[in-house]
Amino acid sequence: MDAALYFELVDTIAKVDRESELAAIRSRLIVTSMHPLERRVLERALRARDEAIALQSQLVMPGIFPSGSLDAKPLEATR
Repeated sequence: MDAALYFELVDTIAKVDRESELAAIRSRLIVTSMHPLERRVLERALRARDEAIALQSQLVMPGIFPSGSLDAKPLEATR
């Protein structure tokens, strides 16, 4: 595999923030010819990104945190 293509795929996987984008990259990996070790590394990075997106969707759900209360004050450092 061309090194430029490999690093383009690595960077693309790192930038993904939606599952639809993951599916597109997964399809691209399937049709791209590469060394088995390169494939394993890229698939591992893709799985890790998939898990990170899933975790993020579980942690950042609307309604968990109130939008703010009327008497809320900014945090201040004290000595």
